[in-house]
Amino acid sequence: MRLPLVAALLAPLPAWAEPPAVVTDIAPVHSLVSQVMAGVAEPTLLLDGVADPHSVSLRPSQARALENADLVIWVGDALTPWLGRALADLSGAETIALLDHPATTLRDFVQVAPEPHEANEDDHLDTHAHDDDHDDDHDDPHAHGDDGVDPHAWLSPDNARGWLGALAEALAARDPENAERYTANAEAAIVDLTRLDARIEAQLEPFAGTEIVTLHDAFGYFADTYRLEVAGSVKAGDGAAPSAAAVDALQDIVAEHAVSCAFSEPGADTGLLDTIAGETGLRIGVLDMTGVTLTPGPELYGRMMADLADSVETCLTAD
Repeated sequence: MRLPLVAALLAPLPAWAEPPAVVTDIAPVHSLVSQVMAGVAEPTLLLDGVADPHSVSLRPSQARALENADLVIWVGDALTPWLGRALADLSGAETIALLDHPATTLRDFVQVAPEPHEANEDDHLDTHAHDDDHDDDHDDPHAHGDDGVDPHAWLSPDNARGWLGALAEALAARDPENAERYTANAEAAIVDLTRLDARIEAQLEPFAGTEIVTLHDAFGYFADTYRLEVAGSVKAGDGAAPSAAAVDALQDIVAEHAVSCAFSEPGADTGLLDTIAGETGLRIGVLDMTGVTLTPGPELYGRMMADLADSVETCLTAD
């Protein structure tokens, strides 16, 4: 009659008897997860800012990471649809798509495009979504479709705070032994982020309502939070020379809205912005919205947000 008890004792322990093997997609998400898991385990960062996410061929080490993962935390299919396919093929892990989580507040892309006669289907400004034909040299983790939902939700500190708490709960459920550590880490991270949020709000308050131009419509969450206005965004193409229609359309936006600053991204083709700047005196800054220029780890998210604020302030106050 003791056999069931013996069998139970000999049965494999559940997967959460040890800290789960966690894989994340992009550096900002990795940073948030790293903060929650501090002192317990290190999550794996799948995208290091170098791989082209639009046509990813997973390296053997990346494929193994997915195969061995207990939990994959990613932004969602709207940002990296290829990862959804890879998860279906390679991994039996549980997944958390942050865009689908109740803690996430989403925004839609806001189109501020030129009139139809100013640009045709091939040569136009697009202020709402990327297409699938980005320059191969553009190291950008955006691979989302034109579905109206802006997937760059990590640029909202409110979303990040919500995710920290949600991640602690999810990890605690899978690893009860370290539940208190996850909770304490998340609470401390939320306090730090709240302080940073207040500092950035004070830093950018003088620029509330100021209009800017961005290379992609990827800055909306940050702009909405700190009351900046994105007057227009340039759609990245395949490296071809900018069309006259696109140049004229953006020049009109810059002139009509008295825009003084436009923002590119690390490694991006700035040909169109450089052309406009030469004609209008538009100043060009750089926004690293995925932390590709920073060292991955728990400090990255806060550093990225602070750097974004500094980049905006520097450009808008330049002589």
